[in-house]
Amino acid sequence: MELKRHSSNVSRLAVIIGSELDINNKELKQLSISALYHDIGKTKISSKILDKPGKLSNIEMDIMKYHPRFGAEIVKTKGLELSIVEAILYHHENFDGSGYPKGIKGSEIPLYARIIAIADAYDAMTNNRPYSLAKTHEQAIKEIKSCSGTQFDPQLVKVFEILSEEINSLGTVI
Repeated sequence: MELKRHSSNVSRLAVIIGSELDINNKELKQLSISALYHDIGKTKISSKILDKPGKLSNIEMDIMKYHPRFGAEIVKTKGLELSIVEAILYHHENFDGSGYPKGIKGSEIPLYARIIAIADAYDAMTNNRPYSLAKTHEQAIKEIKSCSGTQFDPQLVKVFEILSEEINSLGTVI
């Protein structure tokens, strides 16, 4: 999937989720920017890895795990707010602490990163990838719910579930 389209989709989804929370307009803009640039670090990863069909090797996966760090470095040099830098850096942290790059958990993970994690996963699941075919909206929601408390913040999963029909109605627009 094209990185630009994926990032735009994740940004739109993140703002939909954020709009349901107590987030003001300035923060929604920061969330939108964070989500738009969440994968910018992938520009420093070889296309042979990014476009590889099938499972990545352990070495390739280790390389892929650097993209949040690369992305945070890129946006930091552009002078963007710390909240944006941190959202990009931590968007692959899991709620239970099993994610990367630092293995932080729960509320240690910045809110924007927790929101982006759900939006990113949903968009990845509902679009064809070199390594997997798209799931239906219902299958993606079920998968996100099954990862509540482990990969994803349970409170945000509940919000996402409430918004699922609105998100589904966007269809191929996103």
